Amino acid sequence: MTANAYSRKLYTLAVKVGANVATLAAVFVAMYQSSLHPAESLYVFCLWFFGIGICTWMIARTLLRRIRVRYADSDEGLVRLPGQRRESLVRWKVCGQTPVLERCTSQR
Repeated sequence: MTANAYSRKLYTLAVKVGANVATLAAVFVAMYQSSLHPAESLYVFCLWFFGIGICTWMIARTLLRRIRVRYADSDEGLVRLPGQRRESLVRWKVCGQTPVLERCTSQR
């Protein structure tokens, strides 16, 4: 395992664990806030849970993308593919005379 692969795995795991802990904390905060307002408890719970949860997972997704780009393997690179607004991380494979692009859909 290369140093980049190890770092990517470690930081990815840390972001995922942190996001799960933040989501669990969002459940507790939402339950507490809804107990303070029993008349509209469902509305308050949804407001607090989704307010914290959606922000948490958006931040986690952004961090995971940055980690994958920063700690890419030597055979991976950013390429703007047709029909895409952003650059995509792709893995290069040389097969015979012409290079072949393969999208990085799974993490190792």
